[in-house]
Amino acid sequence: MLIDRMKLLVCLMLVCLSWVSSAKLSCNCGWRNSGRIVGGKETRKNEYPWMVSLSNGCGGSIITPWHVLTAAHCTHGERPSGITVSAGRHYKYGDNPNLQVHHVAKIIQHKGYDDNSDGSPDDISVLVLATPIRFNQNVGPVCMPSSSYNLLGKFIKVTGWGLTKGTGDQNALREVDVEVISNSVCRRSWPLLNSRPTQICAYTPKKDSCNFWINRSFLPYCVRKICKDLQPNNLKGGALVYLDPNTNRYTQVALVSYGHPQCGIVAKPSVNTDVFAYIGWIKQAIAQTYPREKICTKA
Repeated sequence: MLIDRMKLLVCLMLVCLSWVSSAKLSCNCGWRNSGRIVGGKETRKNEYPWMVSLSNGCGGSIITPWHVLTAAHCTHGERPSGITVSAGRHYKYGDNPNLQVHHVAKIIQHKGYDDNSDGSPDDISVLVLATPIRFNQNVGPVCMPSSSYNLLGKFIKVTGWGLTKGTGDQNALREVDVEVISNSVCRRSWPLLNSRPTQICAYTPKKDSCNFWINRSFLPYCVRKICKDLQPNNLKGGALVYLDPNTNRYTQVALVSYGHPQCGIVAKPSVNTDVFAYIGWIKQAIAQTYPREKICTKA
């Protein structure tokens, strides 16, 4: 009898905790399917449901059923008909039972982006899909920031399709954690770093020296650690996410913009677009296409 009461109490506590967590979000987002947090290792299948791949080799993140967030350098010079979006993908090639492929109807690229600028300000785009993404446990949106996080010295996560030498599955989605550093420190490596607070730099010090084989034609945009563990071309435009301790859900704080082309030889941090700095622009892009759709944020 006592055991039954204890079981009931535990169940009620779990329900309450679940309700409290969901009550802090405007809609369901940023959940992580069971897996492990190990930098540079293969993820579980559909562990990060918001992750998408673009047919041009870039990455992106789901923010509504109709909208995908990516980098402007991934859309510059592209036509909507030239890009397809794959959600629910785990393997770059092979069997993906949860795969959804969607055509792009419209590209909304930030007007301030200049492909010839060394500092790459305003490196952000929203893809509007021709058909909506069907949300389920394996496919869904990442949370968007409702305020700016103090991330200095904290680790954030990035995912992409791996390219390693002799270890792991080169074909599978992989993950790695990188540390946020100050823009003043970052500017020592990148003097032309945008002076506006619209970029986040990340780096993983005292890690592997990146002594590995890589096809230099990929022109990697990456941190030294990322470049070792992930295929650089599939990082571009991908989400850098932070596990919000208040909601226990992942919030996209940045997207991959650029880094040194000789990743691992020249140790420089990556420069990433700060998502919160553009949250108003993102909302406007959604409102002008599907005004009923809203991003998911912490309430």
